[in-house]
Amino acid sequence: MVRFWGRANRNSAPRKRSVACSFWPFDRHKKSNPDNYRASEPSETHSKRSLRSSSKSHSRKQQVDSDLIDSIVNDRDLSHLSFSRPAPLSTPAIRELLAKIGDWEFNIFELDKLTQGRALYTVCMTLMENEGLLEPDWVISRQKAERFFVAVEATYRGDNSYHNSVHAADVAQAALIILKAGHNSVAFTKLEVFSLICAAAVHDLGHPGYTNDFLINTAHPNAIVYNDRSVNENFHVSSAFRIVSQSEETNIFSGLSRADYVQARRLIVNAVLATDMTQHMRLLDAFSEGRSEQPNLAAWGDSDVLLQLVLHTADLCNPCRPLLFSIKWGELICCEFLEQGDEEAKLQLPVTPMCDRRSVIVSTNQLRFIQFLLKPTLQVCRPILGAAFHDMILQHLSQTEVHWNEHERLVLSGDTRVKPHDGWW
Repeated sequence: MVRFWGRANRNSAPRKRSVACSFWPFDRHKKSNPDNYRASEPSETHSKRSLRSSSKSHSRKQQVDSDLIDSIVNDRDLSHLSFSRPAPLSTPAIRELLAKIGDWEFNIFELDKLTQGRALYTVCMTLMENEGLLEPDWVISRQKAERFFVAVEATYRGDNSYHNSVHAADVAQAALIILKAGHNSVAFTKLEVFSLICAAAVHDLGHPGYTNDFLINTAHPNAIVYNDRSVNENFHVSSAFRIVSQSEETNIFSGLSRADYVQARRLIVNAVLATDMTQHMRLLDAFSEGRSEQPNLAAWGDSDVLLQLVLHTADLCNPCRPLLFSIKWGELICCEFLEQGDEEAKLQLPVTPMCDRRSVIVSTNQLRFIQFLLKPTLQVCRPILGAAFHDMILQHLSQTEVHWNEHERLVLSGDTRVKPHDGWW
């Protein structure tokens, strides 16, 4: 049995799906199959995908079900992983890019390409280093942190269009920027920053590429295990702690005292569960009520709600990235939704409107998301973001809205240059 905590604080195989999408102007790289993953080997080049391809060689439903056999929920053995530190971290191009990791314009797609599919590992270890969370600055073992993030990255599905390790890396980088955006308004402890990085890294761990509703409607085994409640989110965070319990080599918490471990686990679990969109209004209301009682965030005694909201906002805010990145993310999520809609049609289930290939327009989906979800969230989060950062990302968001409005107009006018599911023309 692996202990999740150590001595007192010294300083205080999933099968691949034959789906494809192509996106300009970025190349897409996929991760190696986790069952064959080696940290020192380059990943395979991802085959190009077609958004309009609805035929698949075999049922995704059957594949997702078969994945359960090899999933972490069933104690998948991690002994096959090679934990040597990835060599690409030492290249000048990567070092130059990582020097900008604190910039909102950071190019996560370029990092994924330069590191040959190891963006999540690279981002998380860089953030841990920059925040002084590794020994000897703090109590986290560098070796165990490396091995933990290697295992986490290997457990993400490389064949998901959107919910993959690149998205997790993007969210981790965004979360740390948001955490510091308000400058000195809130002084987060090292334990809280560490918990946020871990939560961001694992917030979509092992995501099957389907929504919670799909898993519930198809009586997926995970829906049975988690009683139809936050199915994916429960699976993600449970899988993360399964990785820790599998081996002392991946026990990133071993340097923490018992009390610190208990707090870190609580913060991570709560933050990941709060990424379930059914918890969206509850979270915003909890933050608003907290501010009505105590407007000064620095005086809040518990950072739990703040960290939940930081991670949730980071998870939602890729439309606020620079235009090229925002459009890319919009296409990727559209692709994954369409794949689900195709499967729903095959299973003779009602096709979710945002997943219906026959009627979906990527720009319409994005504009609705921005108007009804993202903008209200950013307004509530303004005290955390700070005025300057809030206004800056709204400028990026405005450019994205202009692009999607023009895309929607051209599609609805019948312009043959524009395809409903492609963001470019």
